[in-house]
Amino acid sequence: MITPSIDQQGLRVALAELKEVEPNVVKDLRTSLRQKVGPYAREIAAAVPVEPPLSGFANNGATSWASVRGSVSFTPGRSRKTGNHLVSIRVTPAKQKRGFYIGELAGMRTNGITRSGRALIRGLNARYPMIKRGGRWAFEKFRQTRPEFQALAITSVKMTTDKVNKKLVR
Repeated sequence: MITPSIDQQGLRVALAELKEVEPNVVKDLRTSLRQKVGPYAREIAAAVPVEPPLSGFANNGATSWASVRGSVSFTPGRSRKTGNHLVSIRVTPAKQKRGFYIGELAGMRTNGITRSGRALIRGLNARYPMIKRGGRWAFEKFRQTRPEFQALAITSVKMTTDKVNKKLVR
């Protein structure tokens, strides 16, 4: 099976050169990616329950549950960890609440260290079992939709480069 990929280092260099020739190219590419991949980000955010998954998240503290929002970012630069992403989909909770992160990732690495942690993981697994690794709601939906939005992102980059190539040939 052949999978399409884009060399991020080469893309960074190409985008830097394109900014000199055609200043709006990166802006247009960013807009195009947001328009095409944005619905997938909203779909991933919609997979997260609106109501708290357990009663312990129904409070007003820092660990309370809040609705989430999906966003798309185009980063031709390097990421902090791997440096290998071009388009990022982020799911962030409203009001800076941490309940979503706790619920999404609880039980991913361990079965809980404290008694309350084990009880939290048991309760979440009873209602929303974690399939594979990575997360319960958003990451699971991301896993399902990744091939589709990855193909859209690659198509968008190729269309932009074709458009610029046509301008340069003239």
